[in-house]
Amino acid sequence: MRLRVVILVYLALFVGELSWSGVTPLIPSYIEQYDLSDFAGGLVLSVASLGILIASLPASAITRRVSPRTMMLTAMAVIALAGFAMALAPDYRAIVSARLVFGLGFGTLWVSMAAWLDDAAGQNSAKVLALTTSVVGVSSMLGPAYAGWVADRYGISAPFVGLAIITALLFAMLVFDRSGTGLRKDPAPPFREIARAVRSDPDLVTMLLLTIAAAVLWMTADLLVPLRLDLGGYDSADIGIAFSASSLLFVTAGALTARGADRWARPGIAATATAGLAVCTALPALFLGVPVILVFLIGASIATGVVAALTFPFGLLAVGRGAVTVAVMSALANIIWALSGMFGPTVGGAFAEWAGDRTAFAVLSAVCALVALDVVRRARRTATAWNI
Repeated sequence: MRLRVVILVYLALFVGELSWSGVTPLIPSYIEQYDLSDFAGGLVLSVASLGILIASLPASAITRRVSPRTMMLTAMAVIALAGFAMALAPDYRAIVSARLVFGLGFGTLWVSMAAWLDDAAGQNSAKVLALTTSVVGVSSMLGPAYAGWVADRYGISAPFVGLAIITALLFAMLVFDRSGTGLRKDPAPPFREIARAVRSDPDLVTMLLLTIAAAVLWMTADLLVPLRLDLGGYDSADIGIAFSASSLLFVTAGALTARGADRWARPGIAATATAGLAVCTALPALFLGVPVILVFLIGASIATGVVAALTFPFGLLAVGRGAVTVAVMSALANIIWALSGMFGPTVGGAFAEWAGDRTAFAVLSAVCALVALDVVRRARRTATAWNI
């Protein structure tokens, strides 16, 4: 395993995730500075997800002609330019445009990053890719605090400029890498072949189902949980502490799972973790009060850490059979997270306002339960087919 390359790629992912999650606490400042509506302010947050959605499949398609190394370096350059553009943006439209460009770069980075890590990790690919979950968890935990602190002292654009500088430095270090990794070009299968694999390959389907359970739950819970805690008398600082603690549990569970990812990528383990997620999510649907929502945060964070860490190892099983490439596998996961980021808070919030948050939690619990049942069903059907 090329440890230096793996660490540098992890750092590039970490900094990119800081840029993505760090904008959240700045939305009120943008609304005040540019006299925006809540919808327009939310667009600053969600437009990066749109960029990720747009970039993911095209980025995986060009792996036929462009190496992961070249793609990732290009993506890092785009992310750095988008960060500097935030400081030069003269108005709201320029801010939104810069965030869209960031999303395009970040979506491409995720696709190429996975392929480069797979090459650099060698036989440890499952563990290394599973550990990206913990990298994302740490950055999500630190991103809002970093951005808020820096913006408060140096200006609203300062967090992104600082991250752009770090991205440029990492870019320079990777440019001079001579490990010979990340140069393998993998022809992306035609769209029809991708669609067929999404429908029929059991391990790829399991990866996508687990991603859906984790993404839909947390992109919606990120809105519902603060509202429930606010009703219980928690202030912003208390809510932040609760989420930081839950992120720490997520990171720990993901890291421990990553250590045995190549052994634990089994339908039974995935179904059990997802069923646990369903049980935890059912609690705030059945009971009110702050203690219940805190129990949900603890249990769901641990279960999601396991579920999320298993997604890429399941995808790698499909890659090993030639169903998809690593780049396509990562692109499909990107699309699910991007769609969840775009619609989870808005649709979930609207549904909770209409039907109540207890009903919203019940629906999320049902989604996780259905995923667990489907993983078991597909595993049994596949085992039966192999016995035949």
